[in-house]
Amino acid sequence: MMLSRVADNLYWMSRYIERAENTARIIDVYLNLILDLPLGIQPKSQQLNLLQSLEIHVPDNQPPDDFQKFIHELTFSESNPQSVFACVAAARENARQVREQISSEMWLHLNRLYLDLKQGNKGKDYTVEPHDFYMAIKLDSHLFQGVTDTSMNHDQGWHFIQIGRYVERVVNLISVLHVYMQNLEREESSFYAAYYFEMLTLLKSVTAWEPYCKTYSPDLEATTILEFLLFNSQFPHAAHFCVNQIFDAVQELNTATLAQKDNRLSRLVGRLQSNLSYDEIEEVFEKDLRVYLNSIRQQIFQINDVIFSTFITYPIEDALD
Repeated sequence: MMLSRVADNLYWMSRYIERAENTARIIDVYLNLILDLPLGIQPKSQQLNLLQSLEIHVPDNQPPDDFQKFIHELTFSESNPQSVFACVAAARENARQVREQISSEMWLHLNRLYLDLKQGNKGKDYTVEPHDFYMAIKLDSHLFQGVTDTSMNHDQGWHFIQIGRYVERVVNLISVLHVYMQNLEREESSFYAAYYFEMLTLLKSVTAWEPYCKTYSPDLEATTILEFLLFNSQFPHAAHFCVNQIFDAVQELNTATLAQKDNRLSRLVGRLQSNLSYDEIEEVFEKDLRVYLNSIRQQIFQINDVIFSTFITYPIEDALD
């Protein structure tokens, strides 16, 4: 059985990499779309959307006065645990502690990403071409995931990496949905340009613009967007897809560690998987959308807690049984 310390490091390495990529993506979307704001949408509202999507506390709903400086700190700050650099540094530290468990290619790629970010704060790339800079961070994160899948045995450690990635992805998705779906009571026809822009920003914030258009159409409707992001089983950032991946990894871990005797984890993941498989979007809107999203978030947190109690912080007596 894998040491709980190793499982913990691999799990959090994966979560921090996913978190760094998510933060870089949301910043990049903001910096691009802010250049083409339609009439009626204020930059302040987009700044608030960015902050709330990343669950950054906003006193009195007032973004920082110097928002460009804030973006810089959110990218490079070593003291802010939510910054892109801090997340990559935390992932690197977790990887360093289990250096013997990951491949050389994984370590080299993650270390290079860390050093590039550290140097990026001193170079011209960020100020001259911020889009290219954030795109490079996203691509490096994707490359790290690809290197992980192709250079590491798909054993227990790999499954903990998978769980960390998709747990973090669902949490990030729900945070973004909360922000952009909170004003659904507004009539879509009241100001369609503003409404369309908000839905476009939502889709781009979770890399779903092109996949959504290929599944539905560019005629954006909140109902179909939510259906796609929650219930689609083929799009890698949809909640259903992520939970399917978590379920598969948990089943593999249960088999490898003989943890079937405590099947609470399988029940929790299976219940959420079943809900996302069979719930209808009309039912979600008939009830309370915010309550439904909070329910998914709470179930993911429960899954996280049970993963730790089962595989990482379990009592010593359980290991001796």
